[in-house]
Amino acid sequence: MTRAEALRSMAAGVVAGAFGLSACSEPKRTEQVTIAGKDGRVSLKRNPRNGDEVSLLGFGCMRFPTVGGDRYTGRIDREPTREMLEYAYQRGVNYYDTAWMYHRGDSEGMVGEVLKQYPRDSFFLADKMPPETKTLEQAKEIFATQLQRCGVEYFDYYLCHSISRQYVFQNLYLNQGVLEYLLEEKRRGRIRQLGFSFHGDLALFEWLLAQPVEWDFVQIQMNWLDWRDETRISEKLYNLLAERELPVIVMEPIRGGSLIDLPQSVTTMLRENDPTMTAAAWALKFCASYPYVLTVLSGMSRMEHVVENCDTFTDFQPLNSEQIELLHRAAEQYRNNTRIDCTDCLYCMPCPYGVDIAAILRTYNRCFDDQLLPNPDGAHDEEYLRRRRILLNRYKNNVRPDGRAERCIGCNQCSPKCPQALHIPTELKRVEELVERVRQEWK
Repeated sequence: MTRAEALRSMAAGVVAGAFGLSACSEPKRTEQVTIAGKDGRVSLKRNPRNGDEVSLLGFGCMRFPTVGGDRYTGRIDREPTREMLEYAYQRGVNYYDTAWMYHRGDSEGMVGEVLKQYPRDSFFLADKMPPETKTLEQAKEIFATQLQRCGVEYFDYYLCHSISRQYVFQNLYLNQGVLEYLLEEKRRGRIRQLGFSFHGDLALFEWLLAQPVEWDFVQIQMNWLDWRDETRISEKLYNLLAERELPVIVMEPIRGGSLIDLPQSVTTMLRENDPTMTAAAWALKFCASYPYVLTVLSGMSRMEHVVENCDTFTDFQPLNSEQIELLHRAAEQYRNNTRIDCTDCLYCMPCPYGVDIAAILRTYNRCFDDQLLPNPDGAHDEEYLRRRRILLNRYKNNVRPDGRAERCIGCNQCSPKCPQALHIPTELKRVEELVERVRQEWK
């Protein structure tokens, strides 16, 4: 048996145990305890490392509602954001994940502003050292500013943010001494648990886990579409963490919203199994059904998202083995399509040449999700004409004229920043060629 096969076998045994199935060959592991919430509150998961009782649903604070633009250009719409955070807290959500770069730093202040009204020991606050940090002195300044913005004296969970390149970690955290500084802050009590969020390849992940530091947890991208995808490796990452009994924080469980608007064939598969479960619930429950997952982050931007997700995690019951396998079949069906794997995180922005990368890819994907992409090589019937009109109108209305794909010169400064490892100039060219082709036919 290869190492990969052994890991997959181990993961199957762990999940089987979570579903109450037989896994007699599995070695004894630290008990993973899920605790039912009371009075309509979300279920909790006990962190076996320190006893924290963390809500299975975590509030990802990167996608707050905005006014005057998107998360990059606009500002947080404070009143609805406050209502969302307060509602989540009242429903038992106690894990809040913010970062230096979210909403250009305003996310930290917004979260701190709301949470300061509650007892400090009633919630867990996570923040991150930004990847653009260059020196130890800058790291110290950033950490002090983060504590001040959030209005707290310590962070419960703190992360080395968005590790995707070994040389970046080597230069900043090892050579500059930032890792030792964060460990010192942990010894001082200003960090309770230290981990990292990950966007790299398997070799880098194994190298990080082999460093002479006792990580307390790790945050990975994990969702049912990427689970068995060899380029996303989320199954392999989870297995390595489960081997070490490290708590897993899940990000992008709904893949930036792309697992909400599913192809009709996939939607039909899921509805036939359970017509009452939404696409979001399928995605969130998939992640939470794995025993080493401590909390599942959801970047909620509307109150209805908060309400639905809290309902999903109230009296939480994991998916059974048949439902897990159904999602694996759904993933195969989904991947037969040609959607661009963008999660709308905006890490690629801004483009030095003004290309509105996010708006271009978002417009293309929404047409894809709505099954409205025109096929210029197919029959030019009424349906094709309708789809062509919709694509061109959406492109015109959502992508500003000076930010369109034809402005891309292929400098590729964006691709190394992409957590999904997209070669963004190639994807922009794909969109540009489609739009230009159907536009020429319009004339």
